[in-house]
Amino acid sequence: MTLENGYQLQQGRYTIQRVLGEGGMGTVYLATDRNLPGRLVAIKENADATQTAQEQFQREAVMLARLVHPNLPRVTDHFVEPSGLQYLVMDYVEGDDLREVLRQQGGPLPEALVLAWIEQVMNALEHMHNWIDPATRRPSPIIHRDIKPGNIKRTPNGRIVLVDFGLAKYESDDEPTVVGARAFTPGYSPVEQYGGGTNVRSDIYALGATLYTLLTAQRPPDATVLAGGAPLPSLRQVNPQISRNTERVILRAMQAQESERFQNIRAMRDTLLNRRSGAAEGNQPARTQAEYTLSTYTKRATAHTRPHQLADWPANPKLDRGPVALAQCPAPALARPCTPGQPPKYSRHGRRRHHANRDDNRDDNANRLQ
Repeated sequence: MTLENGYQLQQGRYTIQRVLGEGGMGTVYLATDRNLPGRLVAIKENADATQTAQEQFQREAVMLARLVHPNLPRVTDHFVEPSGLQYLVMDYVEGDDLREVLRQQGGPLPEALVLAWIEQVMNALEHMHNWIDPATRRPSPIIHRDIKPGNIKRTPNGRIVLVDFGLAKYESDDEPTVVGARAFTPGYSPVEQYGGGTNVRSDIYALGATLYTLLTAQRPPDATVLAGGAPLPSLRQVNPQISRNTERVILRAMQAQESERFQNIRAMRDTLLNRRSGAAEGNQPARTQAEYTLSTYTKRATAHTRPHQLADWPANPKLDRGPVALAQCPAPALARPCTPGQPPKYSRHGRRRHHANRDDNRDDNANRLQ
């Protein structure tokens, strides 16, 4: 039964304003907090009275109460009404979820914008997956298990919040099976979730499927279909604006075999953001192999070379062998002649000769003064 506007919970502390959303596992309400005037909260009701559902709901409350992160909702209260129904009180996250944002867009969302949002989701997931239980001091990864556009909210100031932990569970080496409800979302849940066994790589699959949806405006096929051999429709055929790097990341994240996906969220984030931190593909010529193989010795030599020495360095047919020759051999006294494509050999003897010559010059000047 849906609570009406004005209905009060927890002995009148919370007053229902309106329904925010309804699902198979319960209803979420917007309410005011009498103890903190002007504060809006989201109250999640668990409508399932079965023992398993009640235990899962209580686990969600305890789990969220332990997680403190700017991209995760903050739980402030948990109580049971005389009716037997449980309620979870969280900060109200204003804004639209990405499913609604995608619907308003009417097509694929810009890649740069999507990656900026997903980066915040990955930050939250990294915090969850690396969570350490303060009671045992042991790693206790928390798996969300329901990542999808509808569970990612964007606030008016651009902050992203990962919500709805109704299916979340702890991952434990001693207990690899599902602790809570065996539920899944077609298109976003990996094939192992259909059988109940999930881990951090299950969230990586769902995150890849979420990226697929936001960048193509199409939900990917079910994992069971892909596991049966059906190909994943090409992202760049649907949206040619997607970069090749982002497409590769999504394809790897959505591999049917867990071992073929990214093994942790940091590896996925670093690979995905490489494209954002570097030059756009196709906008600049590829760097030569020689530019990638500058040795540490060359960097040291360059650090000890003054700018005017490079500018006044005369052309030398043995050294001037291409545009990278000057960069590879910054000073005759500090680096031996080299060939393009190979790192130079740093000459410690050259440095010694340099200092010896400097000392000889000082002696000559002193003799002239005498």
